[in-house]
Amino acid sequence: MADVLLLHHAPEEARSALLRDGRLCELDVERKSGRTLSGNIYRGRVARIVPDLDAAFVDLGTEKMGMLHAGDVLTVGGLEPPPVQTGPDSGAPPVLRSKRPIGALLEVNQEILVQVVREASAKKGPRVTMHVSLAGRNIVLFPTQSHIGVSRMIDDPAERDRLWRVLRLLLPAEMGAIVRTVGEGATEAELGNDAGFLRGQWSDVQARFAAASAPSLLHVDLDLTLRAVRDHVGPDTETIWIDEPAERDRVERFVTRFHPGIAPTVRVHVGPPSLWDAHGVPAATRAALSPRVALAGGGELVIERTEAMTVIDVNSARQSAGADLADAILGLNLEAAREVAWQLRLRNIGGLCVVDFVDMKRPEDRRMLEAVLESELASDPARVRMTRMNRFGLVELTRKRVRESIYERLTEPCPCCDGHGYVRSATDLAVEALGRLRAALAETERGAQLRLELPARGAAVLGDQLSAIVADLKAAHGVRIEIVGGPADAEIRLQTRSAR
Repeated sequence: MADVLLLHHAPEEARSALLRDGRLCELDVERKSGRTLSGNIYRGRVARIVPDLDAAFVDLGTEKMGMLHAGDVLTVGGLEPPPVQTGPDSGAPPVLRSKRPIGALLEVNQEILVQVVREASAKKGPRVTMHVSLAGRNIVLFPTQSHIGVSRMIDDPAERDRLWRVLRLLLPAEMGAIVRTVGEGATEAELGNDAGFLRGQWSDVQARFAAASAPSLLHVDLDLTLRAVRDHVGPDTETIWIDEPAERDRVERFVTRFHPGIAPTVRVHVGPPSLWDAHGVPAATRAALSPRVALAGGGELVIERTEAMTVIDVNSARQSAGADLADAILGLNLEAAREVAWQLRLRNIGGLCVVDFVDMKRPEDRRMLEAVLESELASDPARVRMTRMNRFGLVELTRKRVRESIYERLTEPCPCCDGHGYVRSATDLAVEALGRLRAALAETERGAQLRLELPARGAAVLGDQLSAIVADLKAAHGVRIEIVGGPADAEIRLQTRSAR
């Protein structure tokens, strides 16, 4: 698959877009006024310990305090020992679970070194850990953990074993690392250069920690431009497009330093149209924010977010009953599985996700669907874990949440529905307004004038379907009633002016 990386720069923001075979695959946005915290390292101060959560809140000097769980505390004892490694594992180091409560591991006002591993959300502060990781070209270094892993995308057993053994020789016993997917085929010298560079970064962080006081920022992850080049450029990358000529030299130097042997063309876009418009990114972005995704076979995905999880429903196209119906449903579900994996990455959906596929009767079809979905999810750079399909046709999966999703970056709650996704019906607004009107008329003298304000759609109902009721109230009480339609989020208000 051919990849094209787009890098946009403006005084107020930077954006990156990864196109795979011409289709938007990943989109990231970084406002200049509020850069991402993920990957940053701080000298923080323990502000509060919450035994019920088995966690501590750490003052980082940012708007929200970071949450540190007991299992993320760096300590000599009190944790379950990790399994002994005899060969390469996939993914990050195993989760270490504390044998002691958080209060026995930390104390209030203690100053500790932490790294942000998950961005803050609307209701939660950033998630932090004391187990630091530093990303390079071919490896991710774990200075405080001895685990050696190899990306699950490297599937050659001999190559996995070679990479594991090289890293084990390059790193001291107390350090670990993961070989990234782009590290496949890397020589010992290339891995050594990466390891030496990252160990130097770690030494610098430790020196800054010793000299600083809490709360202090010790290390900032790369800006969006260089982070996108580091994470997205690989053997399949054909071109890197930039719309800011001044950035070209910086990007080319970074490619030479971190991607030796890979020589994508770095080109400067001169418009009009803009770089984004030339590659159709605005339309693709709008589509990525829509809850509905059309499938080529006639079905669709409906993606809905809730506080607890993201729910994806697979809707089938109208199918006529027949011998081929089971095959048609299987084909639809397989297409949906590929699109689900694509949309999770494109929208950067994290946390728990439940996918409701169209019901299939044949067990072999279910197993095939699971295999295809698992294979598609394996190419996601974020860690994804999935369950087998249950008897209701549901598949549960979790995707590691690191950075904000496309929704947090590009949307805000609707001012009309306040983010609920729905508004009160026009008829219900009109009925409530009539109730308030009747209550006021019981205490209003004849000849008075009343002004009733409510959202325009409710006012329209009072002037049409319920107009006869309003006329009867006017006649029965001898009053004048003025109905005024306001904005969609207007409150229902009633003002009474005496006849005197």
